Amino acid sequence: MDDRTRDDPVKDPGVTKGLAKRPMLRYTFRVHNIPMTRKPALPFARVDYKAPQATVRRAARGDAEQIAELVAPYSAEGLMLPRTAEQIATSIDNYVVATDAAGHVLACAALEEYSPSLAEVSCVAVAASQHGRGLGTQVVLGVERLARARNIDEIFALSLTDNFFLALSYQLTDISRYPEKLLRYDALAKAGVTIVPKRCYQKLLGASWGAPQLVAVAQAPAAKKRKVS
Repeated sequence: MDDRTRDDPVKDPGVTKGLAKRPMLRYTFRVHNIPMTRKPALPFARVDYKAPQATVRRAARGDAEQIAELVAPYSAEGLMLPRTAEQIATSIDNYVVATDAAGHVLACAALEEYSPSLAEVSCVAVAASQHGRGLGTQVVLGVERLARARNIDEIFALSLTDNFFLALSYQLTDISRYPEKLLRYDALAKAGVTIVPKRCYQKLLGASWGAPQLVAVAQAPAAKKRKVS
């Protein structure tokens, strides 16, 4: 299931004379490449001063069971292809997750490769209690960054809603553009899996493409220093 809302643009309220008590946004930048540690945090997560922080990172094998539990309700409704924890574990390096401070998986997305230059953004799911926080957007951006790190030039996604992927600069296209996906659908249908028709969206990742690197950290303003006479 797609997260149907995006984060609102981060605005810098600034700090002007007489408004010192308003919150400030401190902007920092991080490197473009994905770290290769066991659970590297991706550099475009937004830390909200008023809401619990979610960490967007590459998935680890220990996340497989939680990812399976997250996608299960959507698979039951026919909105997503079924995936077992074992299937997810075998391709865990292709997953990106958003987790809370306790490590619980709140959202996920996966990169499914068809060729050295083509892949699909799949398995996009957000916990029902977390809708509206923009976590779907963040895990999809994580998958895009992963695709670019693997030198994949073109990605596509299937969705029942238009707004989500169009807002991320995807273009509406015809699924016939991807015969590899149609062949996989045929195989699943013959195996008894119900396929729900979805609209297809495409995005090119060229040399000029870059995932957001900005991290906005909102914090309370520092207290004024008292003058000592």
